[in-house]
Amino acid sequence: MEQSNPYSSPRSDVSRPAAGLVDTTNPFDPKGRFTRLSWLAWNLVLGVLMMIAVFGLMGLGVVAMPEPEANEALPLFMGIGLLIPQILFLVVYLLLAIRRFHDLNAAGWWSILLIVPLANLVAVLVLAFKRGDATANRFGPPRPTPSWERVVGIISIVFMVVGLVGGIIAAIAMPALMEYQSAAMGH
Repeated sequence: MEQSNPYSSPRSDVSRPAAGLVDTTNPFDPKGRFTRLSWLAWNLVLGVLMMIAVFGLMGLGVVAMPEPEANEALPLFMGIGLLIPQILFLVVYLLLAIRRFHDLNAAGWWSILLIVPLANLVAVLVLAFKRGDATANRFGPPRPTPSWERVVGIISIVFMVVGLVGGIIAAIAMPALMEYQSAAMGH
């Protein structure tokens, strides 16, 4: 009788030829694999849904609370209401990261790094840039990237590049703008 370690990473039978084998698991199943574009696409979709949920709840709070003094408990309920989508976002974000780590032939436990400050930056860079295994690995066969995930993944990359370039331009332009404003106000 062979003893198995309940804490070991899941294993797949990779002794079979990989030809024709593809990962067909649900995107929210932590046992599958995700390519870089799939991971970026699902993160963009998740981020957009998160923003819609948060802004929707904030809008409901503004409509329900025209006079803050009228209901002192409403801010507490709004805080709890905003916390719920954030917790759901974190759980799904970690599930997506587990799948991405599996594509890198790494245990899903590495996704815990995403909640550790500074380590999360390194982990996100690894998930975004490191190529996954082209053939079956211990977590199963590769998952083909559907065309819609390719498109949304590329859109995600464009947003990241535009945000990075925009941030650099803003960081360079901000001191000059502040100096201009100060001179214009006569200080």
